[in-house]
Amino acid sequence: RLPRPGETVMGRGHAHDTGGKGANQAVAAARLGRSVAMVGMVGGDDAGNRLLAALDAAGVSTATVRRSPSLATGLALIMVDDAAENTIVVIPAANGALAPADLDAAVIGAAAVVLLQLEIPLETVEAATGYARGLVVLNPAPAHPLPAALLSRIDVLVPNRTELALLAGASLP
Repeated sequence: RLPRPGETVMGRGHAHDTGGKGANQAVAAARLGRSVAMVGMVGGDDAGNRLLAALDAAGVSTATVRRSPSLATGLALIMVDDAAENTIVVIPAANGALAPADLDAAVIGAAAVVLLQLEIPLETVEAATGYARGLVVLNPAPAHPLPAALLSRIDVLVPNRTELALLAGASLP
């Protein structure tokens, strides 16, 4: 089971892999035979090297992925219990520094589908939706309120129940 605040529980195993919501979406699209370019930022560390190598191996263009010389590559800590419930803590690190000026407007504008998530700053997500001419898909995680102007530019919203409750102004039990 997942620990309560302040509690320590024993786990049964762990795994370390490349990914992140954006990287996982890009790899999935590439596996479907699509031309995919990743836009984001990694650190100049081993984790960034591994992530870029994994994306390249999956057929994802990384030409528009920026590298931060001073920040680490982002990390997500995910705990999953026996019922498949999970808790996730995201440390965006370099991705959290991705600014609107780092975006390649031509790449985003030429994309048939633009997949976004909130692991990059909200103002960068807003800029990307402004450049997009194709379908815009947003996974609103980590959850926080979104401006109506941004929501009006989203074609497909992919929230989990917690994110949906926050966006709808409802509370979870």
